[in-house]
Amino acid sequence: MSKPARPVRVLPGVYAYAGRLPDGCIHCMHGSKIVVFVTGLCGDRCFYCPVSPSRLYHDVAYVDEEPLEALWDVVDEAYRVGADGASITGGDPLARLGRTLRVIKLLKEVFGDDFHIHLYTSGRYATTEALRLLEEAGLDEIRLHPTEGWMLERIERALQVLRSVRVGVEVPVLPDRVEELKQLIERLDRMGVEFINLNELEASERNMRQLILRGYRVSGSKPVVEGSREAGEAIVKWAAERGLRISVHFCPAVYKDSVQMRLRLVRKAMRIRKSYEEVTPEGMLQVLVTRGPGAARLAAEGYGEECGGSVYCLSPRLRGRVAGKLVRRYPALRGGALPVEVEGVAEESDYSP
Repeated sequence: MSKPARPVRVLPGVYAYAGRLPDGCIHCMHGSKIVVFVTGLCGDRCFYCPVSPSRLYHDVAYVDEEPLEALWDVVDEAYRVGADGASITGGDPLARLGRTLRVIKLLKEVFGDDFHIHLYTSGRYATTEALRLLEEAGLDEIRLHPTEGWMLERIERALQVLRSVRVGVEVPVLPDRVEELKQLIERLDRMGVEFINLNELEASERNMRQLILRGYRVSGSKPVVEGSREAGEAIVKWAAERGLRISVHFCPAVYKDSVQMRLRLVRKAMRIRKSYEEVTPEGMLQVLVTRGPGAARLAAEGYGEECGGSVYCLSPRLRGRVAGKLVRRYPALRGGALPVEVEGVAEESDYSP
C-alpha cells in the first residue's frame, strides 16, 4: 500500500519543503541567528566546499563576519543583533570540540535554554563521547553532512545517543547526482532521521576551478551551479509524492545571501544606530558628514555630533539644508572583513539618488 502524498510548500527564491521546517531554519529566515565560525579545521576535502581559502583548514574563528578575539565577543554580537539563536559552523566545529562546548555553554548561560543553537558537522569526529558532551552543553539541533559512506554510521549513532537534540542531515544538491541523493533520503527516512536540508550548490573563489573541471556550469548572473535549484525543488516534490516521513527542505543560495544575511545586518543596525543615523535596506548605517558653524549648531541641537575636529556627522535628513557627503558603513563591531557577498561595496561612498 503506497503512502499518501504530502503537501509541498514552495516560495520561489525562498524555499521549497515537504514536512516541517527545522527550527534552525525558521530562526535563520528571520535573520535572528548569529553565525559562529568556530574553526576552519576540517578532516574532509569536499571539492564543492565554498569556504574561503583564508578560513578553510586554518584554526581561525569568527562571529558573523568579524574575527573572534575573545569568547565574550559571541555574546556581544548576539546582543547587537538581538539574536534568539546561533548557528555553529566551520570547517568542522568538532575538530575543536572544547571551544565549541564553551561557546554553547556560554550562550545558554547568558540567554537561557530558549536560545536555539544548531551545529554543522560531517560526523567524522562525532564520537559517542562528543555527542553526549554536546547534548549536556545544551545543543538543540545537529546537522550532519556524510561525506563518505561510513559516516552514515555516525548518523545512526547520533540517533541512538541523543535524546533532546534533533538530528538532521544537510547536503548540497549536485545536479548530476540526483539519484544518489534520492537513495540517501530514502535510507535516512528508514533510519528515522527527522529532516534533510538541501542547499543550492554555490560557486566561490575556492571551489570554482574544481566545479568547472567536473563539468558544472556556473550561472552568469549569480555564483551558483546551473541546475542545482531545479534539481533541489524536484527532489522536494519527489519526496512528498513518495509520502516519506522525513522532512525535506531546499534552501536557495540567493535567499541566504540577499535575505537572511541582510535581515541580520538590518537587525544589528537598528539596535546599535545612533539617534541621527539612518538604516538603509542593505543594513548599512548612513550619516551626513560635513563641517562649518551651521553643522556645529545642528549637532548641538541633537541632529548629530562632532566626529573629528571641525567635522560633524549629522542626520541624512538634513541634506537639503546642509552641504555634505553621505557616508554609509556596515555596523561592524571591530571593522572585520565584509561578507563575501558584499565585497567590493564601498563602505564610504558619495550619495547618488
